[in-house]
Amino acid sequence: MKDRYLRFTGLVTEIMRNVRRITSEAISRYKIKRSYVPCIYFLYKNGPLTATKLCKLCDEDKANISRTLRALEDDGYVTKEERASARARVRMTLTASGAEIGAYLAARVSEAVDLATSGIDSEDIAAMYLALERINDNLATVRITEE
Repeated sequence: MKDRYLRFTGLVTEIMRNVRRITSEAISRYKIKRSYVPCIYFLYKNGPLTATKLCKLCDEDKANISRTLRALEDDGYVTKEERASARARVRMTLTASGAEIGAYLAARVSEAVDLATSGIDSEDIAAMYLALERINDNLATVRITEE
C-alpha cells in the first residue's frame, strides 16, 4: 500500500514538474507571466469568454481570474466586449498580440500532448483519464480525522 502511495504521488509530482518546465519554456519567448497562460489559452481556443466561464475552465477562483484579466488587459493582451449590462457578464477577448501568444501556446500544448502520449493507444489513454477522474473524485471525499 505504501509503495502505491509513493509511486502515485511521485509520478503526479514529476508530471507536474514537467508541465511547469514545459510551460516555462513556452512562455519564455513572450516574457509573459505563468498565471496568464490558462486565460490566454482558453480565450484563444474558445473565443470571447466571461470571467465566470474562465474561472471554471482554469479551475481558479474569481479573485485570481479577475486579477489576471486586469493584468492581461493592462498589458494589452485582452480587451472587454462592452455589450453586456452587468460587469460579471462582460466577455473578454484577445487582442492581436494576445491571439499571437494564444496561437503559439496552443501549438506548444498540442505538440506536448502528442509527444506525451506517443506510443500509447487511444484505449489506454481513455482508460488513464477515466482512472484519474475516478481517483480525483475518490480523493475529494477523503477526510482524515483524529479519533
